[in-house]
Amino acid sequence: MHYIILDLEWNQPISWQSPVYRRIGDRLIFEMIQIGAVKLGDDLAITDTLSLPIAPTHYLQIHPRIRRMTGLGAEELAGAPAFREALEQFVRWCGQDYVLLTWGCDDVSVLQQNIDFFGCGDIPLPPLCDIQKLFAQVHALKDRPSLQKAMELMNIPSQEGLSFHNARNDAWYTALVFQTLPDPAAALDYAQAPKNLIHHPRHNRAKTPREQFPSVREALSSDTALKPTCPRCGRILTLDGEYVPQSPDKYIAIGRCRHHGRLLLRLRLQPEEEGQVSLQRSTAPATQANIAYVHTKQFQSARQPQLPDPDAALRRATRSNVPFDP
Repeated sequence: MHYIILDLEWNQPISWQSPVYRRIGDRLIFEMIQIGAVKLGDDLAITDTLSLPIAPTHYLQIHPRIRRMTGLGAEELAGAPAFREALEQFVRWCGQDYVLLTWGCDDVSVLQQNIDFFGCGDIPLPPLCDIQKLFAQVHALKDRPSLQKAMELMNIPSQEGLSFHNARNDAWYTALVFQTLPDPAAALDYAQAPKNLIHHPRHNRAKTPREQFPSVREALSSDTALKPTCPRCGRILTLDGEYVPQSPDKYIAIGRCRHHGRLLLRLRLQPEEEGQVSLQRSTAPATQANIAYVHTKQFQSARQPQLPDPDAALRRATRSNVPFDP
C-alpha cells in the first residue's frame, strides 16, 4: 500500500450575480483548476509528485483573488485537460492499492461536488482521510492548525521556489508534516464525508449566541471577537486590522478566509445589569464598499489622540447614531 497526499485548487464566480452562476447555481460553487499530489511508500519516503492543471469550462475568468494566491490564470491553464480527463489521469497515476489523504476538510467536499457536476461518479476513488485532524489530536491542540502553523510547530522550513497555495507544493508540505506523526497510518481512522456546498446570500448572517463580559475592552479582546470563524468552513479567520466603532454599541472589522474570501465582522454590544456587557458577533460576505469603509474607519481611529471610555459611552448611548450597515 502507498499513501497519496492530495491538495486541490479551485476557481469561483467573479460575481454571485454573474449569468454563469445564476445558471449553474449551487451545483458548482467552486470549479477545480489544479490537482496536486505526493506519493509515499510504506516507509513514508516520497516516491513521486504530480501537478495537474485543469481547464475550467464554466467559470472561465479566474477570480483575481484566486490568481493572486495560486499564480494560475488563463495562460497557465490553456491546453489543460477538462475535469474528467484530469481525474482519470490522476487515478492512473495513483496506481494500485493506495489511500488518499488531505489536510483539512475542504478538499473532499469540493472534489465531490465537481465529480457530481461533471458526472464522474463512475471513476472509483477511496475515501479522503484528514491528516489535519490527527495532527491536532496528537499535539493536543485546541484548534485545527493551518498547514503553515503545523510546519512551524514541527520546525519544517518552507523551501525556496515552493510557494504556498499551489496544489503540488501544499501537498509536498503536507507530506513533510505527515512524516512527523508517530503513527501516520492512524490518519486512516479519519475518513471524511463530503458536505453540501451552498452559497449563503449576503443577507444571511451567521450570528453567535450572546455572551457576557465585565467590560467592553474584555469583550473586544475575547475569542469571540479575535478568533472569528468562517460560517461556511469553520476555519478561524485572519483579522485585517483591528475592530473600529461605528457607534458605542457597534464595532466592525474585516476577516479573511483562505477559501471564502473576505467577510464583514460585526460586534453588537449591550449594557447589562451589574455593569456587565453582552456581546454578539455576526458574519457575512464583505463587499468592496464594506472593505473600503472599514479601512477608512481604521485610518481615522488610528489618528485620534485618545479614545473615550468605551464602557461609559455604551451606557450613555440610548440608540445607535450610525447605521449598522456601512
